[in-house]
Amino acid sequence: MEVRSPTIPQLPQQKELYSYLIPYHAKLVGESFLGRKRPVYECTDAQVEAAKGFLGVLRSYLDSLCSNLRSHTITNVQSNDDKVSLLLKESFLESFPSRDRPFMKHFVDTQLFSVHTDLVLSFFQKE
Repeated sequence: MEVRSPTIPQLPQQKELYSYLIPYHAKLVGESFLGRKRPVYECTDAQVEAAKGFLGVLRSYLDSLCSNLRSHTITNVQSNDDKVSLLLKESFLESFPSRDRPFMKHFVDTQLFSVHTDLVLSFFQKE
């Protein structure tokens, strides 16, 4: 019996994402190499700044993936003036180019996506 590891679909705009992350990654790796005798949990100021930059890029990237949520959301006003918003996942997935859909199909099933969309939808409900 042959065991195959699942492949991860290519990220949307993968080349651009990598180009933005490379400088931060290089700084983190470079600082780690220079400070080998330092415990992992002790970070230099340069590492802290590089990590903040790295996370900032990831945050912007994830926000860009979810930038068109409103176009795929239905908001219903209940009798007591409460608003309930629902994301139409299939419609959302179809809004991506076909080359990006394999990744997005997996991404919409993650806890990260659920938490993010719950937060975004809660803002829609307050409007």
